[in-house]
Amino acid sequence: MLQSIQKAVIVTHVNADPDALSSACALSKVIQSLNTFANTKILLPEGMNQESKRIYELCKELGIQIVIVKKYSDIEEKEPNDICVIVDTASFEQLRLVKDYVKQNCKSILILDHHQFRDFKELDTALKIVCISSEIDYSSTSEIAFMLLDRVSNRIDSEILRKLATILLAGVLSDTKRFQRIAKNTFYIVANMIKYGADYENALHMLTVEKSPTSRIARIKCVLRHRGFKIRIKGREIYVAISNVGAFESDCATFLIALGYDVVFVLTEDDKLKAIRLIYRGKEDIITQLNIDIFTEFVRKLIDVYGGGGGGHKAAGGAILRIYDLRNVVTQLIKVMNSVSEVSVMEIVEEKPS
Repeated sequence: MLQSIQKAVIVTHVNADPDALSSACALSKVIQSLNTFANTKILLPEGMNQESKRIYELCKELGIQIVIVKKYSDIEEKEPNDICVIVDTASFEQLRLVKDYVKQNCKSILILDHHQFRDFKELDTALKIVCISSEIDYSSTSEIAFMLLDRVSNRIDSEILRKLATILLAGVLSDTKRFQRIAKNTFYIVANMIKYGADYENALHMLTVEKSPTSRIARIKCVLRHRGFKIRIKGREIYVAISNVGAFESDCATFLIALGYDVVFVLTEDDKLKAIRLIYRGKEDIITQLNIDIFTEFVRKLIDVYGGGGGGHKAAGGAILRIYDLRNVVTQLIKVMNSVSEVSVMEIVEEKPS
């Protein structure tokens, strides 16, 4: 399929993380190895997160064309592409600024992704859509991208291959939280990356980021604004946090999990979309023990009420809700919690001394 490609665009989810950017860079080189004259570029809606900065620089050094899309006009060329590849994206909503571009300028679409829950209803058209995904087999999209890279390894210079393997290893390390969450093929694929010369220490270094002052302030606001609740699922008490921040949602969620919550929802008012962004996190051991998934039990029910879309894993993911009313969403989320809980939801409130 990729051998006949003359023009390709690779798209990541908004604010690309290391797994998304690494996969996109590797796939760009895969396509170019199959057709030297293929015009290939990567679109990053709204840029990338802090962890991806070093990967971005290395990809640029390898001659990979990357366009950061802050507004639609940043996409200078809008001629039809033979193929658009959507990588590491669980929902069409996550493409944000480039959604219309993908709809209008792609003769065919390839979805390269590892998430368990996906939502691409808007692409249910005559376009040819192929989906490569298995959370059971792969814990990151970088692993899938490496399998494709491995197939064309004889077409790529050994030094470039070593750098791509290191970039992909960084993508795996990021998405697995340094191997805290793995799939059955993860270590086998990582071993093969290292055989190609992937530098483990360098991959770790790529992901090392000092927390900025604004990130620190966001975490403080996250704690000050959060509300805590206790529910019961399958006879077990579960502690749930709801908070809202303007940025650094993932940092907020991780921080609240570290404080002791089992499930966390972080909401953000998106001024551009006039919608609510939601991310969720859960403690992996709790989610596994109870055999529940946050997306189905909670998030999908919010999407059914407000519209939008989302996706992810049982214990981590996100959604866009087509409503621009934070209080309304919090109220509805508490209703959903009540529908899931075996007892009435109890808000955790500290009584202040008089």
